[in-house]
Amino acid sequence: MMTYEWHDTLLREEDLARRAAAIVPRMLAHPVVTLDQISRLRGHIDDCIDRLGTLLAEMENAGVDQVFLGAAIRDAWQSLADKADERSRLFEIDFVDVHPTLSDNKDQGVAAH
Repeated sequence: MMTYEWHDTLLREEDLARRAAAIVPRMLAHPVVTLDQISRLRGHIDDCIDRLGTLLAEMENAGVDQVFLGAAIRDAWQSLADKADERSRLFEIDFVDVHPTLSDNKDQGVAAH
């Protein structure tokens, strides 16, 4: 049986995850979002995952039989973390310049005119 406090806490966590699921993808898709902003966002998501993990462990230790309800919330947070990671990787790809520079041409013995 789930006590009121556990149930209330899970409902708050679910509400937070639901609001984040609506906001985070828009933030990640914003054209001027920075890598620093994404990194800080990922840190906040990780904090939420950790807090939820602690809560679920406490519930399990207390013998609450409906810990599985928190798994869906954890999955929602993990999905947001994965999206943030994917957006971060796009920054890494964008920072790689594959065009040869003038110094590259000199190093290869190619005359630069």
